[in-house]
Amino acid sequence: MSKKRKLPSKRAGWMLAVMFNSLLILIPVIASNTVEKAYKGVGVADHVTSDAIKQTDERMTESLRELAPKEADRKLPFWQDKVQTALEERDTDLLRGYLLAAPAMLGNDLGKQVQARAEAETRGTPDERIIRAALQKVPESVARSIEYQIGLPETSLVPETEPEAEAAGAGEDSESAEEQPAAEVMAASSRGDQDWRFRLLGSFADLAAMAVRWSNGDQSDSIVFKLTGIGHVQQANSDGLSESNARAVSLIKSASRSKRLQPSFQTYLENLTSDAVPRDVLDASLKEVLGETATTEMRGLRVRDAFEASIDPAGLARLESELQLFDQIATRTSPTAALKLISYVEDGTDLKRARMLAEAGGMKAIVLVGERGRDALRVADAGVRWSTNMALDIMSLTAAGMLLFWVALSTVRIYFRRPPPKAEPQGV
Repeated sequence: MSKKRKLPSKRAGWMLAVMFNSLLILIPVIASNTVEKAYKGVGVADHVTSDAIKQTDERMTESLRELAPKEADRKLPFWQDKVQTALEERDTDLLRGYLLAAPAMLGNDLGKQVQARAEAETRGTPDERIIRAALQKVPESVARSIEYQIGLPETSLVPETEPEAEAAGAGEDSESAEEQPAAEVMAASSRGDQDWRFRLLGSFADLAAMAVRWSNGDQSDSIVFKLTGIGHVQQANSDGLSESNARAVSLIKSASRSKRLQPSFQTYLENLTSDAVPRDVLDASLKEVLGETATTEMRGLRVRDAFEASIDPAGLARLESELQLFDQIATRTSPTAALKLISYVEDGTDLKRARMLAEAGGMKAIVLVGERGRDALRVADAGVRWSTNMALDIMSLTAAGMLLFWVALSTVRIYFRRPPPKAEPQGV
């Protein structure tokens, strides 16, 4: 007589069903939480934090290491050649950048020597200490020329009997700075507030002339026109035009007039300025004020009033938040270096990346963009941030997956058992 097949108890089946359904709900929750923690902050950070700066600095250091040859004996000649080229081209920003990048580009041994000498220095800023330490790795005659060109104070290599040459080098730097409108703004602290701001914005006659060209259909320089009008409006307010906005306006105007803005970024800035000063509202206001007979100066004042009546507060707030990024780039590097960084920017995200590079590396950012172009901006993107909580989440997800597999296997084994083998007849 054959035995009956024993069916699984209802209690066991119910428990397996509950566990299976619970795990199906729990695993996606754990997985989404893990992914959120892993990729939170990936991309460019909206706000500068110490963690974001540290991470960008580490990625920048690694990228600078990759620029140099892999062979240890070729790193120093390669770096010296880059420094010599920047010196011959009289590119002060790039020259400073290569000197600051020496600890990364010279490899482990020489790089550590430069870093140790910089830490042993007691004079000057941290950047000046690294520059002095890096100058020990170039011929003395080249080091002297570099010190003259970048105006390094309190040098140990330059004899005290050559003050005239040092003064000549400082004079050359001053002349080149005056040729750059953005550099002129950085020297604002030595001038009267009204003087330097109005030299930046231009006179009311200039504003009136731009308004006439605008009304006649010449809107090729709309960004400069709108920024100038907004600047005059802010200057007329009680708090006046802020220094940060002044530097930012100067950079944008310089980049626009020198055709150094990418077409996509120029469109982005045009949209920002159009949000701050809607075109249809501005056109109507300008048509009214330009139709009246007045002196050029008075017409400029009326154009300023037309801008004030046309400004959209919400759009202006968005524009000013972007202007802050321009100012931060300029203050962390230099006006001319900021122009180089901005020339690779294509949208608002790239602008944030450029700001992060400037915050983390200063002049070293110029080396990266000079060598890698727009791809260098990607260095500012945050990566996956591994932590103890991340590891625990992954372990929990793995355990839940293994448990789900065990429940599924147990269910199959219980409900789909093989039938017992038939008993073969026994011979008598």
